[in-house]
Amino acid sequence: MLKQFMTACLVVALCAVCGFAQARGRRRAPAQAEGPIINIIQVDFMNYTFPLDGRAYKLIDGFYAEAVAPDAQWGLMLADGPYYGDLTGDKKEEAAFVFRYGPVGGFNMAEARVYTLSGGRPALLATLVVANSVNCELDHYIDVDDGMLRVERVFGNGTQCDHNEITQYRWDGSGFMPVGEVKTRPCRCM
Repeated sequence: MLKQFMTACLVVALCAVCGFAQARGRRRAPAQAEGPIINIIQVDFMNYTFPLDGRAYKLIDGFYAEAVAPDAQWGLMLADGPYYGDLTGDKKEEAAFVFRYGPVGGFNMAEARVYTLSGGRPALLATLVVANSVNCELDHYIDVDDGMLRVERVFGNGTQCDHNEITQYRWDGSGFMPVGEVKTRPCRCM
């Protein structure tokens, strides 16, 4: 029985030494980098760094703010979207959304942006002004449907909204061109 016990211990020790030697001879596989972006939906635009007027702004949960004076802040926010759809006819989705930016508490600029993928990276395809110097906020500024981008613009002066215009756009291979009639509506600021 002692002989069997010694044989078993010797076998266990030999297996341990062999396993250790094999583990030392193995090379650890390098950590794989994140795969390339293959669909625009993979981009987290709520936490993305955007260029605007020669600067870069990193959104956190769809918002960026900075102090511009002791009691004043300037901010940029994702106000509507992102919405996804094939807007260029290439059978790949684009992302469309609206920024509002200006003094916090009185945003007065809004622009629609459309992004596509180029080389596995988001690329700005188009920018369309939605509101300029009007303190008016809408529940939806844009809509993506059947290859068409619908944009609702706000017109007015300062705090006074005059009217809204709804324009539909379609990609013509080099840019978004208006199609159909522009529809004028009464202001519907929230």
